[in-house]
Amino acid sequence: MGVVSADIHACRDDRAKSGTLRAMSLPMQSQPTQALASIAPNPRRWLVLLALTGSLSMIFVDMTVTAVAGPAIGEALGLDTNGVSWIATSYMVTLAALMAIGGRVGDLIGKRNAFLGGVTLFAAASAICGAAPDSSTLFIGRVLQGIAACLMQPASAALVIENFAAGERGKAMGIYIGIPMSFFALGPLLGGLLAEYAGWRWVFYVNLPIALAAVALAFRARIANLRSTDRSFDALSAVLLAVGLPLAVFALQEGASPSADGGLRLLEPPFIALLGGGVMLTALFAYRQLSIPRPLVRLDLFSDRRLRANVLLVGIMQFAMASLIVQGAIYAKDVLGYTPKEAGASLMPMLVPVIFLASVAGRRYDRFGVRPLARRGTIIATSGLTCWGIGSILHNYSVIATGMVLLGCGVAFIMSPANTDTLSNVTDETRGQVSGLVQTCRQVGGALGVAFAAAISGIAQTQGASLATSIGAAILGGAAVAALGIVVAARMPDSAPRPRK
Repeated sequence: MGVVSADIHACRDDRAKSGTLRAMSLPMQSQPTQALASIAPNPRRWLVLLALTGSLSMIFVDMTVTAVAGPAIGEALGLDTNGVSWIATSYMVTLAALMAIGGRVGDLIGKRNAFLGGVTLFAAASAICGAAPDSSTLFIGRVLQGIAACLMQPASAALVIENFAAGERGKAMGIYIGIPMSFFALGPLLGGLLAEYAGWRWVFYVNLPIALAAVALAFRARIANLRSTDRSFDALSAVLLAVGLPLAVFALQEGASPSADGGLRLLEPPFIALLGGGVMLTALFAYRQLSIPRPLVRLDLFSDRRLRANVLLVGIMQFAMASLIVQGAIYAKDVLGYTPKEAGASLMPMLVPVIFLASVAGRRYDRFGVRPLARRGTIIATSGLTCWGIGSILHNYSVIATGMVLLGCGVAFIMSPANTDTLSNVTDETRGQVSGLVQTCRQVGGALGVAFAAAISGIAQTQGASLATSIGAAILGGAAVAALGIVVAARMPDSAPRPRK
């Protein structure tokens, strides 16, 4: 894509070494690698961070604007309710299947190249979606957006760690998450406004100026392009993962709805075959990663307790939260009778706390580490989900909004610190793969969470429950899963407090 690799050593001449970061001891790490220890921070690091937050903002806003604009898109392109749901699902399935591969590609071509290539492709895919004359073109554009995000997101997260010294990483990662969360929070409202006043196509066109600014800033910052010395790429593993996960997620997503006779479609032979095939291929992928000397995804990384706990926390919370934007928008519109603009605004109590607390959580991580934050955050988030679910059943928005605020506060102290802790304690050689692994677990958790919520809601409605009760039951199911995060946080290894800077 016209991105030229930078001379690594020339870009790093101005960085002075000031110590050594403890790298994790991993069973399959065959060559010594240079950990990104206490290398002096890049003097242009804040410009780098601005470019990276721009890219993540596109990904985050895309997750929410389409949820509110979905009905308008469906009406324009002749999609039924199931077709509208696939506007989001096609994007999510691509993320789940290819995120780890995107992390490995970033190791091979350099994280800067992967980042710039991903931003460029995401902009092009957004233009395709915005100009789509039919649903097939739209779905192709959504898949391309997912591929671009898989290049962009692991690379950008790793670049934050590479360009900041250890004492600043929590703060930097808090900003990296916090600013895009602002876009995420405004997404439902923005989607409603665009769909109503400018037309649904601007839901996608809005990404273009953000992409242009991110690319311009990245070139201005002259980001170093670090590549892994391990040039291996296992194509069979890539195929197993890229086919197996989508099959399993497709079966769960489509099979979660009730059949004509009131049963669950997932129990029908075609869906059993799809789910079984997807699980089998994914299991073969996992077995292969543990059996070959140079795997595509380092599943042996899970042998480290600290990494395992962080990744489990991210996956569990994403599972519990993934369906909330869509479920909340449906509830606001069909149960509370809100307009699209009002429905988008009704979700703000959940999202606003994350905006303001993300940077606070980053600073607290720099001082105390992840465990104390995660222990409190998981309890608060689980309480929030429980409150939200009960309020939904009671038709009481005040109770719902209270639950949203609690959930937003809890999540702010889980997601950013867990991501920062994971990426701060690995080597340059593995950071891209670890970032891809974390994001894969996050997206898989989200995809499974959406299917899980749909299944609970569908079963409840087949038993005669109202829409409000079925949505409340689905949210309470998410709260039960989130409670597992409390157990994980309680058992995660201690992390020493960091000195105040």
